[in-house]
Amino acid sequence: MEPSARRRFMIVVIAAATIGLLLIGVGIYGLIRGPGTSADPADPSETSAPGSTDPGRGPDALPTVKGSADPVDYAREIAQALFTWDTASGVDRSDYLQVLADEAAPAGEEGNGLVADLGNYFPTQEQWRQLLGYETRQQLTIDSAEVPGSWAQILEDASGQLAEGTVAVTIRGERHRSGVWNREDASSSHEVAFTVFVLCPPDADRCHLLRLSGLGTPLE
Repeated sequence: MEPSARRRFMIVVIAAATIGLLLIGVGIYGLIRGPGTSADPADPSETSAPGSTDPGRGPDALPTVKGSADPVDYAREIAQALFTWDTASGVDRSDYLQVLADEAAPAGEEGNGLVADLGNYFPTQEQWRQLLGYETRQQLTIDSAEVPGSWAQILEDASGQLAEGTVAVTIRGERHRSGVWNREDASSSHEVAFTVFVLCPPDADRCHLLRLSGLGTPLE
């Protein structure tokens, strides 16, 4: 691939992630005060660009979250689902978003805020259409997943205002994107760090997703 062509490809491939690096982390205040009123970025009215319908793609290409009662294991599942998508899979951006929206905590805790968080991790619909032209796909390699050292103090300062079983898990890893430019493979990798806030009540058989920090602004 010519250097100029590769540069053009890389600009498109990483453009969707740039805004994520500018986002601030979700505040613990948001977990305490309840859901906001953000619009749903996974609006069903969004239309998808034509994609590949190769065998083995379509809905079967969507990531799955099996669920776990262990907050770290569950957060790892969420992280993988959050960063796994393929624009040429034959399913739309909103379908990938829905997989994670379905993991929202019951009774609507943080529901609207979560949907807004998810939208910040995905390319916009217009970016999705552009990336489809390059058959762009993404996945995540997780290097570490752990409850941050600051979480115990945060719980103490919250003085019982957080729901029992609320846990923060900070994920660190590498996001990989790949695609095709002029029939040649091209790829990029970028280190990522973020925090997944989950709800794992003692009497529940599985955890649920509460919120996500901004990309690049994890709890330490």
